[in-house]
Amino acid sequence: MAVEARNLLAEDFELPCVQELRPDQLADRIDVHTPCHGARNAAVLFTALPKTGFTKRLLDDFTDIGKQTDQIQMTALGALAPDAAQRARALALADTEPARLVTPLPCNEAQAEVIRSAMTRRLTVATGPPGTGKSQLVANLVATAIVDGQTVLVASTNNEAVDEVWRRCDRLVPGSVVRTGSARKNATSNAEHEIAALHELRTMAEPSPNVATAAVEVDVSADQLARDRHALAHIATTERQLRQAGEAREEHARQLGVAVTELHQVLNGPTQPKELEEKAGRLARAWFLGSWRCTRFLRMHGLGAYDGDHVAGCLALAGFAAAEADWRDLHSHVASVDDTHLSKALHGAEATVHAASRTLLASTVQAHARAGRRRILDLLRARDSDRSDWPDIREVLGRAHGQKVQPAVAGWAVTSLSARRFPPGPALFDLVVIDEASQCAIPHVLPLLFRARRALVIGDAMQLAHIAKISPEREALVRRKLGLRSEWLEKHRLAYRRHSAFHAAEKSVGGTLLLDEHFRCHPRIAAISNDFFYDGELTVLTDTRGRPALPRPAVIWTHVPGRAARPPYGGSWVNDVEMDKVDASVRYLLEQLPPEATIGVVTPFAAQAEALRRRLSRYDEERLRVGTVHTFQGGERDVMVFSLVAGEGMHPGAVEWGAGQLNLWNVAITRARSHLIVVGDKERWRKRGGVAVALLDAAEDDRSGPHDHAGDPLSKRLYQVLSQLPGATVTLGESLHGHPADALVRYTDGTATRAILLDHEPEEETDAARHLRLALHRRNLLSGGHEEEGAIRWPAWRLYDTSGT
Repeated sequence: MAVEARNLLAEDFELPCVQELRPDQLADRIDVHTPCHGARNAAVLFTALPKTGFTKRLLDDFTDIGKQTDQIQMTALGALAPDAAQRARALALADTEPARLVTPLPCNEAQAEVIRSAMTRRLTVATGPPGTGKSQLVANLVATAIVDGQTVLVASTNNEAVDEVWRRCDRLVPGSVVRTGSARKNATSNAEHEIAALHELRTMAEPSPNVATAAVEVDVSADQLARDRHALAHIATTERQLRQAGEAREEHARQLGVAVTELHQVLNGPTQPKELEEKAGRLARAWFLGSWRCTRFLRMHGLGAYDGDHVAGCLALAGFAAAEADWRDLHSHVASVDDTHLSKALHGAEATVHAASRTLLASTVQAHARAGRRRILDLLRARDSDRSDWPDIREVLGRAHGQKVQPAVAGWAVTSLSARRFPPGPALFDLVVIDEASQCAIPHVLPLLFRARRALVIGDAMQLAHIAKISPEREALVRRKLGLRSEWLEKHRLAYRRHSAFHAAEKSVGGTLLLDEHFRCHPRIAAISNDFFYDGELTVLTDTRGRPALPRPAVIWTHVPGRAARPPYGGSWVNDVEMDKVDASVRYLLEQLPPEATIGVVTPFAAQAEALRRRLSRYDEERLRVGTVHTFQGGERDVMVFSLVAGEGMHPGAVEWGAGQLNLWNVAITRARSHLIVVGDKERWRKRGGVAVALLDAAEDDRSGPHDHAGDPLSKRLYQVLSQLPGATVTLGESLHGHPADALVRYTDGTATRAILLDHEPEEETDAARHLRLALHRRNLLSGGHEEEGAIRWPAWRLYDTSGT
């Protein structure tokens, strides 16, 4: 036995024997101080971890899939094929777009694009930064698939992520998604959730209205929303063209050396702009006495003082006349636009779509359940018997006997390691959604992708990564055994320790769709994450009005030059001085914030989290939550207290680790809704640079964003126009409700402050309706609770309006 053990250690694990292996002379303890790794001559009792069962089921899935490799190309798993030709064949699936998007929850343009892709492409990858409505998107996608008669499975390694989508769908329509899987600690078992949902579905009443009627209601409401969005697009496009006409008028007037208002006098006569444009242009092109005729023409129109090239002058006058004609034509279309009416109409149309979608989803779930009552009952009976219920699962999914029929239960939710709740058939589900995919190890999702005809992989590479529980040495050993080169795995983003399911899927499809509207954090907090982690690609639309908050800045850094040490009971690092400050901060927050406000205390180090948890255990657990960053993934709190721990006495490697865990910083920062309080040594972290400096800068400068108006000619014009208002004081570079305002107008009579949002229409707007929708949304975010406190959207074209209106 000793010889076999020594050979096994040397050949398979590459471990030396520190001591001679003598089973008859085992040591009574292990010498852990020996300065080298290797096998000792001691007996150790190991107990199998509870997750061993999950691993066995995962391996069983791989075995079953290995018997059906010829079917992989028809599943979403085929999209991960490293061979480019095989991958292209798998990705070639292109279903027709669903008859309708079913959105019982709000859905912006980026989310709609993901839904359309997931309903038509073999594999879709989407990035969901914090607070961008990822769970909301998944719920809408589930509704769209179910109404389209398709089956859908929501899965993730993260139980909380699965539960969040399941709860959202269940609140919309009970039983629309069935939560299943293995038992969980300190919670109702998922098996019990499944049984309860199946009983509810089996006893559902007839849908009212019926599906056909509910579907028409969705179509009618969607048509109205499309008309409203078309109107927005028309207004935004017209405003952009009008601003361009105003700019052109000014440029041509500058070339002629006169003001726009003076040229208007030229056009006040019987000659219309188009007629003037044609005459001036014709003279500028004339070759016979062209210059003399241009001089005479300019003099006739009151421009005798023009001392430049008269041909160029005629061209400038022609250009001005053309711009003036455009201005007059366009002005009538937008001069009377009422932003309040636009906002109400759009909001009403969206609300009608959401309500109709909820009704259609409910009618569809009820109709399917009613039609499949016998199949649901058979599944419940099979669960209580000794036989496998896989055939009955196929029946309720409408996939029995190699045929596809209407499913009785279309929506399901499960953790990835419980995928074997469902038979390992190729494309068993029409759609599989893998949520929080950045936390999912690649092997865990392969059986899910095999069960999917199409798949959406959604995650965020800048949030928490999956936790690899094998060492680099062990991974290298397995890789060598299988003949896999590390460069090949790296190329295809398939290395177990380095890459998650999100990385592998993103590499396969060649990119990711971005959810780009953020609604969670105070704008000042969101700006840090947006700038540092997402290259400023997010649009922050957080409504801070009415939130629990203090009259303090959104980002606060509390300077604590404490000392870090190892706790006496072992573990990572603690900082007692920081703990004292955190305790005082929590006490203050609980006293000052309203009772409904929630507080979180987060730290990168497990020992500090455990010590803080004991220290703060006297407070209400409902209001206060304490933990490491990993425990807060997917959560949010009104106020987050972030203890950094690093101080004198900490090993440089530990400091380096803490500073380099950018994903942890991002998650910790973006849990805060109203305030982020950082507790740490300012000078130490300022020297480290990186995101810590961004936090320091945010705490020292509480502006919600850049307010550099010095080089912006439109801001200068706006200031000049507003300053002419009687009794008004104009201020630039301020914020309201956390959002930057282009100007604040205060009146000397004491009436409310009005925020001005200057609408810079972009030169090229690919989605004009979205541009105006966002401008109206920002206008609302800057408004107060009364009509006289409403913000004003100031289209840029108004800065070129010389009519005085």
